Amino acid sequence: MRFQTFFSRICLSLFCLAFGALSAQAQTLKSEYLNWIKIAADAGWQDHPASIERWKKAPNHHELWGYDSPGGPIYLADLLGYLYQETKDRSYAEKARDILAGYGDLRETYPKEMLAKRLEYADGIPAISNFFIMPPYARAYMRIRESGALDAKTKAKIEEALAFSLDFIFRFPEWGAHNRAMLRAESLAYGAAALSNHPQAAKWRQLGETLASDSMKQWEIEDATGYHGIWLYSVFSYADVIKRDDVLHSPMVKYYLDYFVQLLTPHGNIADFGDAHWNGGWERFVPVYEKAATLFRNPQYKYLAEQLTRRALARSAKSQNLTDLAKLNIGAGVGSAFTDAHRWADDSVKSQAPTNGSQDVLEDLIGKKVVFRNGWQPDSTMMLLNYRDEGDGGRLGRDFLRQTLSVEEEKMHHGHADENSIALLMSGGSVLLHDGGYRPDLPSGQYGAWRADYFHNRVVVRKDKRDKTQDVYEFIRGSGNYRPVRTQKIDFLNFKDVDVSRTRVIDDAMGYEWDRVITWVKEKNFFVVVDGMKALRNDYFTFTNLWHTRQIHSKQAQTFDTGIDKIHLDPLPTGKRLLVHFPENTFGKQIGTFGISRHYQDETAIYQTVSSLYKAGDYEYFVTILIPHDAAQDVRAQANQFRLLPVDKSGQAIGLEFGDGAEKSVICIKLNLEMDLAREQVGPRYQYSLGKVKYGEFETDASYLFAKIKGDQVAYSAATMSKVIFRNQTLLEAKPNSFGLQLDGAPARTGLAKWRFWEEAVNIR
Repeated sequence: MRFQTFFSRICLSLFCLAFGALSAQAQTLKSEYLNWIKIAADAGWQDHPASIERWKKAPNHHELWGYDSPGGPIYLADLLGYLYQETKDRSYAEKARDILAGYGDLRETYPKEMLAKRLEYADGIPAISNFFIMPPYARAYMRIRESGALDAKTKAKIEEALAFSLDFIFRFPEWGAHNRAMLRAESLAYGAAALSNHPQAAKWRQLGETLASDSMKQWEIEDATGYHGIWLYSVFSYADVIKRDDVLHSPMVKYYLDYFVQLLTPHGNIADFGDAHWNGGWERFVPVYEKAATLFRNPQYKYLAEQLTRRALARSAKSQNLTDLAKLNIGAGVGSAFTDAHRWADDSVKSQAPTNGSQDVLEDLIGKKVVFRNGWQPDSTMMLLNYRDEGDGGRLGRDFLRQTLSVEEEKMHHGHADENSIALLMSGGSVLLHDGGYRPDLPSGQYGAWRADYFHNRVVVRKDKRDKTQDVYEFIRGSGNYRPVRTQKIDFLNFKDVDVSRTRVIDDAMGYEWDRVITWVKEKNFFVVVDGMKALRNDYFTFTNLWHTRQIHSKQAQTFDTGIDKIHLDPLPTGKRLLVHFPENTFGKQIGTFGISRHYQDETAIYQTVSSLYKAGDYEYFVTILIPHDAAQDVRAQANQFRLLPVDKSGQAIGLEFGDGAEKSVICIKLNLEMDLAREQVGPRYQYSLGKVKYGEFETDASYLFAKIKGDQVAYSAATMSKVIFRNQTLLEAKPNSFGLQLDGAPARTGLAKWRFWEEAVNIR
């Protein structure tokens, strides 16, 4: 075990050194993109005949999708057409011609019995069945059309296949501000450009403008990394083909560009959430950020393109046993995206890493995510909290999808029931918590896999009381249908010693509110997660706090030492582990584990659960400590340093103390943020006498307090408070003020205004 841990740490160190060497050189150059495109094109052409034969033996035809032509040949034709443009070597054009001209012939493989079942094929089968590959098809044709390699008959065959496929979009012109609508719009725009003299060109162009209009004017309605990348790339490609770079200056597009920069992980991918795969779809972000870096002269956009490319190719080179990235075959799919990266890149824009730490990503209305981080290196710590709900935007598009497609498991659209979920935790190069993955089947996996709430690192709430002998997983799982909820950010603060977030889920139908308060103790690099649930009506509830992992290396009462060795096919560094500790387990709470399928692999869910009858206004809570640590260290004893403080308003506030003897720290969290409020509508309505809570040696009305006591000094950080007292010594007190304009017409009243936040060190008398 020690040797394995040592070996893992050595591997991580070598990876960091190798990546450091990569990062030290200039960002990805245009010449490098072109080199990778050529390697992929040459390798793809060599394999092309065999790949077509393989597909014919096992075509992708599906009862759900109908005729499903292969994408590889079209991406290859795109590369070949691009290389013709760059080199004027006619052999590239001839190869692309042969692929495009013969592509429609693949329809002959479609079974006649399947053809009869699909009304939309009454007039024929579209040669290009997938709108992902329609733009590359049209683009490849445009690139070789004037090469002299095509005779009139070949041109007519290619144009007929493209035109019929474009007309087929009219059978289901799916709309809304999401990826599939933009893919259709992009396809129609490219088709109209490629066949500008066709009688239908004006209609193609008009429908393209119609389908693109939502994405040009509104926020995207998806919450899924995989589909964000597709949508954004289509927006950029659409703007390019219609020659409207001004579209890219919209506030929405600029927002998403900054948004995804903050979602870059230490692993070198965009953090996955919603319908997404770990490491999936990175190549679509690369051309987008090359274009954005050029357009806005933004070094951080260049940095994102560089990081995604370098680290993804480093992983690919490792799997191919290559040490020289210049010899890597990236494949035709990635190569197709790289043609745009090469076109749009500007080597004069130099990359520069962001410098921010923990923050909102980017705000609390659209993105609704929080990232905790201490840097931008492969061994940095990063946690991603997602509290995104469906929101109020894009209602018409969301309803159209709800009423047209089988999407009951989704948060409209492509989103998961992951509100208040921790989607990712990384430290020291290791993944310690990760998201559930896209789905194992269509339209979703069994019991809503992996979109339902119980596949995420969050609290799951159910009506009714679970008997202590009932299996927890069987009790909480159902069909997996999505339950609409509302979410809010209550607070996010960067203090000297801690970063803190507080976010809320409101389930009006089920009748509860849930606040998740995350404290990152930066110097010691551990997280304290406090979950407070409030019953909104009298009823039986079962609350279950879930944490998912791959391996449990040891279990001791309320403490689990965990590790994640891989996500699907990607082996991960295992130099770090995560200690999951529940410091409190009273009043009927139970702790245990159950097996669960997530992200195409077997995993284990660790839970703490409680069931009871709650009155309206009652609170329940969980406290979880998450400690990243070296795999070689046995840190289970660290769990002993955490203890709950006595509070005089039990159930409405939580106090936690921890320390190593030399110093002691406390976290004080008010679960009930309304206890300060007087019944009367006076101003200010909150009153210290109502809102104060005693947490051990502290007394305060703060919504949050972190304090560190060392020697004769106490250093504290507090939020939304009017007074802080330690051992009867007042550390902070708001000054009284007169407040007029009372609702009852009375004269001005004297009261205290709460301070937003404050921190300082005070000597103890």
